[in-house]
Parts: sequence; structure tokens; C-alpha cells
Amino acid sequence: MKMENKSKNKLVAHPYIAELLALELATEDRHAFHEKVKPLLLKMGADVDFLKLIVRRNFDDPGYLNQEWSLYNIPFFYIHETADFILKLHFFPTVKNWKPGIAAHAIHHHNNYLLTTNAFFGSGYESLLFEKKVEMDPITLRTKMNIRKHFHQKDWNPSKVDSWEPHIVFVPEKFSATLLIWTPEKKRSTDALRNVGFLKAIKGPLRRAIQFLGLADMVGISHGKTYQWYAAQDSKSFMAVEEANYFAPSKAAKGPEIDDYSMQMVFGFMQRLNLVETDYLNELMTRNNTPTYYKNWIAKAVSNEFIEDVYHREEINIPQGKYTISDIYKAAGQAEENPIR
Repeated sequence: MKMENKSKNKLVAHPYIAELLALELATEDRHAFHEKVKPLLLKMGADVDFLKLIVRRNFDDPGYLNQEWSLYNIPFFYIHETADFILKLHFFPTVKNWKPGIAAHAIHHHNNYLLTTNAFFGSGYESLLFEKKVEMDPITLRTKMNIRKHFHQKDWNPSKVDSWEPHIVFVPEKFSATLLIWTPEKKRSTDALRNVGFLKAIKGPLRRAIQFLGLADMVGISHGKTYQWYAAQDSKSFMAVEEANYFAPSKAAKGPEIDDYSMQMVFGFMQRLNLVETDYLNELMTRNNTPTYYKNWIAKAVSNEFIEDVYHREEINIPQGKYTISDIYKAAGQAEENPIR
């Protein structure tokens, strides 16, 4: 068996994954499935041996090793994926001079996907959920939004974000990591078609035709234009920005510095959770397909040299560069809740 398959197969055969697959098969309703999976996510995050398998599963995967990092695809680990769900591990850095309530991104939703998150490492982050009804002026892109829930992950863990539900996360006080699972809001016969070869070849024109006919919700794909939002500079409303335009600078930010930034975060996480397996990493160092930029961090990890934190960028892709939770409450015209930090 090839080296890159061994760890992946061990993870696929793990009792947690078997339990997850059984729950998924037995639970048609996606909201009920997300509730049932919460205890399992907690077990996964507390199991160091399982987390070590996740590390190996990714470092033994040429696809993971050869990916091109950017400021769009925040550092992560794959865990398991089927046509019905995606299970991953995500990292969330802090900023160098942290203050409460710094917006990490624009307000956004995940289209027709439900998301349940276990904040298993670090401080976790503060978040706001908004009502799904968003009123937007098509000319000015001025937008009205209402906050419906204000929480910190430490007080609601695991937490769930509904499909089409706008939300925002704020920069965590300390470097954090989450285990998360995504599913469509309901099972659809079209979900299993994602990997059909001839359909993948025409998915662009097919998607545009579905959107033109107004069938996006029924088929379960995103609309032709998806928007993100932020508190306007005058704090009197929110502004909408087309998602493709908002993400364009982040997707373009790539190269050696971003690769190094990503691996410093990954290996810093491994060091802090005692996931460093010296023999395994020494063997990884000798493989021909191990990227050169990995090797500096492997060397630091196996020699037990402390890996410093990396930090979230100070500005995001909006005209004023940044905004805060107070700006959001003002833009919504709502009284700011007592701090829950």
C-alpha cells in the first residue's frame, strides 16, 4: 500500500467516522442530524490520538501537500467528506494587539449549508447571527439587517449556523481551532451528481441555466450573485458587496510568504496540542514530495523549538479596512448588549 493511503485509510476506518456515517444514514432531517452529531464532535476534539491521525491523513495526502495556499483558504485539515457532508478542522489566529470585537471578516452566509462547530482549542471567538431577511437597495447597495443572537463560542459549544443565515465572527483573543461539519439543508437527489464526470465538465453552463430559470433554491445551489455585508462608514446602515469582488484580493494573495504563514500556523497548532510525532515527521522530511517550505517547520517541531504565533491581517477587503461590533450595532440601530466576554 502506498504511504499516502495508510493514514487516510486508518482515519476512514476510525470508530468516530463509522459512528458519524451511521448517524448520517439514519437521520434524514439535517437539523436533527446536526444536533445528534454535537456529542461526537466534542469527543473528536478531546481525543489527541484522533487529532494525530488527522495530521497524518493530511501530510500523507499529495493533494494537501501540493495545494496553493492563499489568504482566502485559511489553514485547515481535511477529516472526512462524502456527498452528504464535509468534516474539517479550521484555524483562527488572533491579531497582534487584540481588543474585543474586531471583525475578522464581512457578514456572510453559507448559502444552503448548515454549519455546526466545536470550538475545541484556544479562546474561541465571539459571533453575531442576523435575521435571514436582508433588505437591500439595488442601486446604492445600502442594506438593513437585524441582529438576532449575540454569543461567544465558549458559552454555546458546539454552535450551529443555519442555512442562509447571515453571521459574523470576531477575531479570537487567542489562537483557536474548531472542528466543523457542513451539510446541505436537506438531502437532494442532485447532491450525488457532483462527482459525475460529464456533469462536472459542463457545471458552469448548467449552473447559469439553473440560476437564470430561478431554480437555484429548488436544486440547492447558490444564486447568481451572492453578497457579503459590512457596517457602512457612517454607521447608519450596512453596505453590500458582491462576494466575488470581496474575495478577489484574498484569492490573489498567494506565494512563498503565504505558504510559510500557513505552515507556521499548522505546526504551531500541532506543538500546542502535543501532536508532534518525531519519528513520523523525520520520515516526512525525507520524502521527495514534501514541499520545501514544510521542512523548516518540521525541523523546529522535532527539535521542540517554540513556534511563535502568526497573526490575522489587520484589515479586510472593505473601503475603511476594518470595523467593530459597536459599528455593527449602530448600523443595525440596536442597543449593544452587555459584553459577554
